[in-house]
Amino acid sequence: MSHQHIIAFDAGGTAVKAALYDERGAELAVAGATMAPLHPAPGCLERDPQAMWAAICAVSRKVVEKAGVAPSSIAAVGLTGYGNGLYLLDPRGKPVRNGVLSPDLRAQAIVARWRASGLEDAAIPLTYQRQWPGKPAPLLAWLEAHEPEALARAAHAMFCKDYLRFRLTGAIGLEISELSSGGLTDQGRRRFEPKVLEHFGLGRYARLYGDGVEPLTIFGAVTSEAAAETGLAAGTPVSAGYADGPAMALGLGAIDESVISVIAGTWGLNQLVSRTPVADGSISAPIVGVRPGEFVLTDAGPTSASAFEWFVDSVVAAADPAPRDHAALFAFCDELAARARGDGALYFLPYLNGRLDQPEARGGFIGLASWHGLPEMIRAIFEGVAFEHRWHIDRLLKGRTRPRTARFAGGAARSRPWLEVFAAAIDLPLELAAASELGALGAAIVAAVGVGLHPDLETAVAAMTRVRGRIEPDRALVEALARRRAVYGELCEALRPTWAKL
Repeated sequence: MSHQHIIAFDAGGTAVKAALYDERGAELAVAGATMAPLHPAPGCLERDPQAMWAAICAVSRKVVEKAGVAPSSIAAVGLTGYGNGLYLLDPRGKPVRNGVLSPDLRAQAIVARWRASGLEDAAIPLTYQRQWPGKPAPLLAWLEAHEPEALARAAHAMFCKDYLRFRLTGAIGLEISELSSGGLTDQGRRRFEPKVLEHFGLGRYARLYGDGVEPLTIFGAVTSEAAAETGLAAGTPVSAGYADGPAMALGLGAIDESVISVIAGTWGLNQLVSRTPVADGSISAPIVGVRPGEFVLTDAGPTSASAFEWFVDSVVAAADPAPRDHAALFAFCDELAARARGDGALYFLPYLNGRLDQPEARGGFIGLASWHGLPEMIRAIFEGVAFEHRWHIDRLLKGRTRPRTARFAGGAARSRPWLEVFAAAIDLPLELAAASELGALGAAIVAAVGVGLHPDLETAVAAMTRVRGRIEPDRALVEALARRRAVYGELCEALRPTWAKL
């Protein structure tokens, strides 16, 4: 086959990226553009769909130019993007309003009412999920109350990557893992379920949705108009795409219960691919997987490496007598962490943006003494973030055999001392991803299988994912952190009734 390349687009919450790969998963070029959220009102986070498309066109042209490949050599286009949120199009395919980002909080009061009334619980047997403000159903309810004219004009509702696929192919449609992540499917039957919207009194908006195609489907082809804008060749096959979190797990090579995917970044994202779902709403989201019968069990929270980045930017950098760049500051912190006193007295709660089950929770150091300094504080942050990931992982693995390893990525992967803490805290070997853009790589893998560059998912993952290193848990540290984690858990529970009073 003469076509041997895949381009993948990843439209994240704060940036859009394009990455170009060969059929072996080698990353030939990456290009990105920042997409700062729009803030039309407090708690509201939006994106201009046309601006997003323009950014995708720009990074597409740039990545093809950087890689030095002919557009005709690109065998397929892969797609992923931030999950949930809401995009509305009119009958002509024009956006009705700005798209809504998934961290948007405008529907918070609606979710609180549904939760208090028991309405949320009653939907879990269908969706396996709880609601939160950035999901489609609460956003539809908010728009009905505040912008009914937008819903009246809308003919189609979709997700971020679906809009990009529409702009590439001219065809409107949905993809099943995205519908599943959005809580709009009968998870057991793997299909869009209008009864979910009916349950929340929103059945009249089921007309905006419809069944989703499977991720491994080739949905359409790049139109002549899109080719002129993106620099791609007209007729290039376009994949249906895959939800963002599951695409990252796929980019890590996690395709069964033997490997758990752990990403310590802005959010802590912990995922396990399984044929046995968690159906009681006790984890963040079971999302249907890339193949029928599979689920990507996801438990996530805002308590990960971003807490350390805040500390570095707000405390360490401010106190640095000789200003350094970000990489040098992180290396400096690693040196300090190695000098931390081992008295075990200091703990850090990484709740700068709340906790999954305690949104009112806030961060802080506990046990701070006059002999503690930056080394002990940095070490406490390393541990606190790792303890939170362990909490999520234990929820995912309840009643299951522990995996043989954790595939690991994110900001914490830049720090050897932190990796050692992580391996001991979760008591699993860490295998470090070689790829830099996991979501794009996962989308490229899906596209490669869909277009026939690889015969099946296992072959594609084996060929296109790589590990750059492995960290074994130190047994003495495992035991020490297990004792500290027990105290950490007691502190969290003791403070639970206090957060709402702050």
